[in-house]
Amino acid sequence: MEQERQSVQFTHPFDPYFYRSLNHLQGRNIVIQTVRNPIQGILKTITPDHVVLEVSGVSFYIRNQMIVWVTRAK
Repeated sequence: MEQERQSVQFTHPFDPYFYRSLNHLQGRNIVIQTVRNPIQGILKTITPDHVVLEVSGVSFYIRNQMIVWVTRAK
């Protein structure tokens, strides 16, 4: 008996308005509130599924699904 192969398709929600808003903050010092805790740093990269925040020379890759809110830091 031959087993049937099932394909797995990965999907993630994409919010073009959120993506466009983040583009205006690229290169700036921001605060990202995640589902766990806030993190402050320079927004280096924005992709459809994650952002890269640089904190004291260390890159943090944060999935967009984990972001609660974003604001510019003072």
